[in-house]
Amino acid sequence: MIRAFAWKARCVVIRSENSVARSTFDNSSPPDTIPLFTASDLAGLARTLRRLYADRGIAIDVRTASTHFVRAGREDLDEMLGNLLDNACKWARSRVAIESCGNDRTITIVVDDDGSGLDPSMRDAVLQRGVRADEAAPGSGFGLAIVRDLAELYGGSVALEDSPLGGLRASLRLRSVKD
Repeated sequence: MIRAFAWKARCVVIRSENSVARSTFDNSSPPDTIPLFTASDLAGLARTLRRLYADRGIAIDVRTASTHFVRAGREDLDEMLGNLLDNACKWARSRVAIESCGNDRTITIVVDDDGSGLDPSMRDAVLQRGVRADEAAPGSGFGLAIVRDLAELYGGSVALEDSPLGGLRASLRLRSVKD
């Protein structure tokens, strides 16, 4: 439990530092980008979150193509995926699924959970800084806003919708290395 708390606290500090550093960027010209996303990167992140949420028994199913690569800095991609997976695990009843699909121009990484979902009227709001759907739940309200800011920095986007698992689906779309 202490390790889990320490890990979450470290993530909040990193998110805050990254957020401040990125606020100085001109969003019209993203920093140099390099291809870094692989299926094994995502599998490692999923293993970490399985351990973090072991007391809840959350199953995390990773189905990504080993041929999918995106243009994003490694730390930024880890930040985006970590936030999306952490939110999915936080709200899931028992299951989270991660898939990737793409073409020559874009790769979409989809994170689904089987939780209670999010009211459609709140979906745009929770992508704003400091906005939380449930004030009683742990969190800062910055995670999804950071995902949105970083995705846009790299010419991508994030969208929230109903999940076929019954909860929420977060779709992160980023430029493909082939683009």
